Amino acid sequence: MKTNMPLTRPIRRFIAETERMLDTEVTLLRKPEAPPGGTLIDVYSYNLDKNIIIFPANYIGLLKDFVIAKQCTHLLVKGAAAKTGGYRVLSYNADTVYTGMRQVYLDALKDEAKKDKKLPVKKLIDMLFILYKQFHDDINELPWNPVVNARIYYRMEQLRKTQLYILLKDGKQDMDEMMDMMEIIPRRYFVLDKSMFYARDLYLAKTLPADKLMPVVNIPQMKKFDHLEVKEMLTTRWTHTAWYQSKVFGDNMLTIMEKHLTADWSADSSLEYYGNLYKVGVNLTNAMLAYMTMKDWFIWETPQHLLAAEQEAPVYEKAALKKIFGDLIDES
Repeated sequence: MKTNMPLTRPIRRFIAETERMLDTEVTLLRKPEAPPGGTLIDVYSYNLDKNIIIFPANYIGLLKDFVIAKQCTHLLVKGAAAKTGGYRVLSYNADTVYTGMRQVYLDALKDEAKKDKKLPVKKLIDMLFILYKQFHDDINELPWNPVVNARIYYRMEQLRKTQLYILLKDGKQDMDEMMDMMEIIPRRYFVLDKSMFYARDLYLAKTLPADKLMPVVNIPQMKKFDHLEVKEMLTTRWTHTAWYQSKVFGDNMLTIMEKHLTADWSADSSLEYYGNLYKVGVNLTNAMLAYMTMKDWFIWETPQHLLAAEQEAPVYEKAALKKIFGDLIDES
């Protein structure tokens, strides 16, 4: 490990264990511009010879420890999968981008037909790939969140209060995403986006356990559904709101999570254990994609494939728009 910063003994042990199990090196960096949750730049996803965990420069004490623990756990999951030659990520190519964008377009047309004020064509076209990419990024991240957080909760008890603070903050931020686009994007995708985070927070609330994580308690738009009888829900205007629909879909997603997230979170550490956590995350991802009917939107590929796809994204988007709209799209 390369760092000059002071670290608590449990975190030093955890980093040393990670380096030993994966036969690799971890470097810690403070950066003012780092995202609140930190960033992991690892040898399994990038062409590097060391792993770098970056966290905000103003994080000290347990805040810093939690970010390091979270990224180390994620590193162990990736490394264990890579050691067996089975590490894959959700990627995309020209065909899958077309499939996803075309479906978003068809759903947008259905929504637009019901609106008095139509969305400008330019905004509609621009939205297709943005929405596709939003779901790619979320589904590549979200299933691993409960895996990593559940493991940390049972592995490092001293971080529990800090973990709860961060999860509450993240949960509210995730629910706030897309709020400014609520009237623009197709209802289906707003609902699915909220449902994923709703299900994640409910799962964590039950697993950690922490009632303060309950979306029905902490998300303003969800509070109206707390203690609301089913009959009342079904016979009032609630059934027509995006937030009610998010709750219904989210409850179904919670069932999917509970079915697939069956690991022993307090088990002893080993490469086999973390390799199994990777399989848990993959199975959960596939189940959620199937539920959202997005199985054909993405493909499991090597991290290098995804890096190349990110470079080709503008080309894929332009090709998909050409297939959807034909000569109506300006070649320039």
